[in-house]
Amino acid sequence: MEITKKTIWLINQYAMPPELESRLRTIKFAQYLTQKGYDVTIFASSIMHNMQVDLITDGSKYIEKKYGDIKFVHIKTKPYKTNGISRIISSIQFPQRLKKIATKFKKPDVIIQTALVPFGNSIYYLSKKLKAKYIVEVLDLWPESFVDLGILSKNNPILYFAYKAEKWLYEKADEIVFSMEGGVNYIKDKGWDIDNGGKINLKKVHYINNGVDLDDFEFNVRNYKLIDADLSNTQIKKIIYIGSIRLANNLKKLIDAAELLKDEQDIKFLFYGDGDDRVPLEKYCSDRKIYNVIFKDKWIEPKYVPYLLSCSTLNMLNYMSGHFGRYGGSQSKMFQYMASGKPICSNLDMMYCPINHYNLGISKEFSESKEYADAILKLVNSDEKEYNLMCLRARNTAKNYDYKLLTDKIEKLF
Repeated sequence: MEITKKTIWLINQYAMPPELESRLRTIKFAQYLTQKGYDVTIFASSIMHNMQVDLITDGSKYIEKKYGDIKFVHIKTKPYKTNGISRIISSIQFPQRLKKIATKFKKPDVIIQTALVPFGNSIYYLSKKLKAKYIVEVLDLWPESFVDLGILSKNNPILYFAYKAEKWLYEKADEIVFSMEGGVNYIKDKGWDIDNGGKINLKKVHYINNGVDLDDFEFNVRNYKLIDADLSNTQIKKIIYIGSIRLANNLKKLIDAAELLKDEQDIKFLFYGDGDDRVPLEKYCSDRKIYNVIFKDKWIEPKYVPYLLSCSTLNMLNYMSGHFGRYGGSQSKMFQYMASGKPICSNLDMMYCPINHYNLGISKEFSESKEYADAILKLVNSDEKEYNLMCLRARNTAKNYDYKLLTDKIEKLF
């Protein structure tokens, strides 16, 4: 007798269709759980984050779409361009409108929600109403990251209520999955676990990082190539950064290091991405005649990213200095960097750091621009044998983070 597998809802307001999605976690879990026989649906907003695209233009409250084998329900929410009031309204609308339409779909056995504190907390009540197991995924430590980035003071009264909402969500969840390795220590440090007088049983706290789909990566490298004179130039060493260009990314620090290397004629820094800081940083480079830094495409289709990274000499992670990363990190692009088989350089003093643990490059907080520049130069000018071994280690390390393996881990929580 064939056993019918469970119905799974993946709730992530910011999940996007595969051709647009660079944050692969939700769609990859959907893909591989579907292949395992589960009935999986992703519930997401109709607004494509950072793209000013709305998939609903006819006044519908929601639309059902299927992208290959991946089923989506896109829920209409308010468009927004910045992190202002419109985005807050959109974040309030999403869970409320999802609750209103929930009964139109097959009842889930398991709900996996990407945490969005405090706006998404009410999904807990939906899980209880539907008698579904409730798994909360924590991909960002909010509001902790606001403190780390200096956006909010530790003494801001808003933080009291924000932490209270975060703690409440973790207490209510049947299982908590952190994408960063130090999630257990985060809860301990807050005093929210049972041993410290709190209510959270650490047995329900798990670590499943972000990752990369190696089969897709290899296919895309072979089949989706960008035509770009810099990428195809074998006479230069290409230092590539890809991602957001915002406050948290602190790319000025990397640009100041690049400026010290502008007399190295065979080195170019190629930046792919967009954000609030792009225009002022372009002007900064122009004013200071930092011509070895080239701002490239603001956005490229995710299928072209593997080829782009495979053309690099060195891939960069760059963030604000300070405590950011003290509970680890699980940046999606870090695992794509690994899959490209190229070394990685990061200015982040990150705990549980795979770059340092597996010797894939250099990751540390640099005290000054010269130290950063020297680290970059050391990696790109490595002895050929040493460089090739680093590349091999990066590629082999990526195998530990293949989404097929990560899906097996989350399946065990059902």
